[in-house]
Amino acid sequence: MSIVLITAPAHSMISVLAEKLAEKTGWPLYSRGQLVEEAHAQGIKLSRLEASIVKSPIVSEKLAWEKEIYLSFVTDMLNQKIEDQNLIYTGRAAHLLFPGVKNILRVGVSVPMESRVDIVAKQLNLNPGKALDYLQSLDADIMKWVHYVHRADLRDTSNYDLQMNLENLSLANASEILMRMAELPEFRLTEESVSHMEDIHMAARATLHLAFSKETSNLNLGVKASGKVVTVTYLPRQKKVAESVSRVLSTLEECQGHVCTMAETNILYLSEHFDPKSEDFIQITKLAKRWGAAVELLRLIPPKDGKPFFQEASGPEPRPDHGAYTGGVEDDGPEVSSDDGGLENTIEELVAMGRSAGGVTIAGGQHEVIDTLRDNDNYSLVVLGDLFLAKGPQASTRLTREMGLTIHERMKTPVIKIDELKSQFLFGTKQAFKLLGFTALAMCLYGLVFTHQEPILNFLGGSIHEHWKWAASIAVALFVPLVAYTYGTISGLILKLVNID
Repeated sequence: MSIVLITAPAHSMISVLAEKLAEKTGWPLYSRGQLVEEAHAQGIKLSRLEASIVKSPIVSEKLAWEKEIYLSFVTDMLNQKIEDQNLIYTGRAAHLLFPGVKNILRVGVSVPMESRVDIVAKQLNLNPGKALDYLQSLDADIMKWVHYVHRADLRDTSNYDLQMNLENLSLANASEILMRMAELPEFRLTEESVSHMEDIHMAARATLHLAFSKETSNLNLGVKASGKVVTVTYLPRQKKVAESVSRVLSTLEECQGHVCTMAETNILYLSEHFDPKSEDFIQITKLAKRWGAAVELLRLIPPKDGKPFFQEASGPEPRPDHGAYTGGVEDDGPEVSSDDGGLENTIEELVAMGRSAGGVTIAGGQHEVIDTLRDNDNYSLVVLGDLFLAKGPQASTRLTREMGLTIHERMKTPVIKIDELKSQFLFGTKQAFKLLGFTALAMCLYGLVFTHQEPILNFLGGSIHEHWKWAASIAVALFVPLVAYTYGTISGLILKLVNID
């Protein structure tokens, strides 16, 4: 009762290894090649999806939804191929499937480049030099595909249970090692693992059901399942679709219930430039996940030629209505300027996370920002990044502060600077030391009180109090706020630690 997911580079000996393992165990064998054929048979044009992800300069919501459909299709197909909780699957990123499910053997296979060059040269009738160029280009494309589809790096060893180098290991012995390892207790599916797989399968089936329905095929939705109850999350700008989603899911077999929820709110992030790899962005997305919020980006730059302008980013474009779902991806749109302050790349990352609420570029100042935000009151927080940089440090600080005050007055929304975000809402190393310090202080205060009760009572109401009434009043006035502040700080940090704001 084992599931073995084997990842190997393209044009390797992985099929022979998997066949030998299947012969030894009698477990069903399925490959990515078979999966691709089945995808095309069902109308999912996987080759177009791959081409769009590899060459497209912009990853849109449309492409993100296509990716979710593809992953759901893979999950559904693999679950159908499992027999008696056994399966062997080989692919370009097989070990990244069934995320979060334990007791699955995830294997990475390394094959010498020389062997792969020989295979390609024979298969495609190429000379060794061209075969090597072809493989290097193909590997680069696969790395990009895996990075976007699975949000992971193929070279990250932490995602594998076992990595095998076939340079000095025969395929027969390699299959023997895999069989012995798959039979270990650690790789036998438990009830918890099976339940988790069933939830993932139900979510995948619900995603496909929504994608193949005319009413909901144009939507980028977050779909999860637990105990055969499906939860669908949509962004605030999609609030009109709730009835359609509910109506479509009511026809899903084996679904015992469904819940449609809107992402609670948006977080607005204003800055002159954005970086999806920066610590600031990581903190904002971490807070968005805690709040179930989407993140909207607003890039504010100085007006060109003294004239303000407004430009919407092309990242979260709406999906056109095509009628029946084709599983394909439309042709790439026009190229966009790379000088966008990182706006498109950051939107791409948010789209992949399912947290994008769009983005715009505005050239101007406070007036243009307020006009842009006037009709949107669905922000729970406004975060100010680096603004007015051309004005110099002092002027930048002053203008940013004035911008925050203006937004707060007009929209009645909390506004903070990006460097205040972590201390205000997130629990990190600094907050951990602060919690330890105040906890130690509280323990000292209470310890001193309980171990010196008699002199304290005498000071507050005994003979000492008769002569030092004024001192007792001052002591109480100072001690009580100190204890209250200490207790309040500890409580606030603990609530922040457990993600309660």
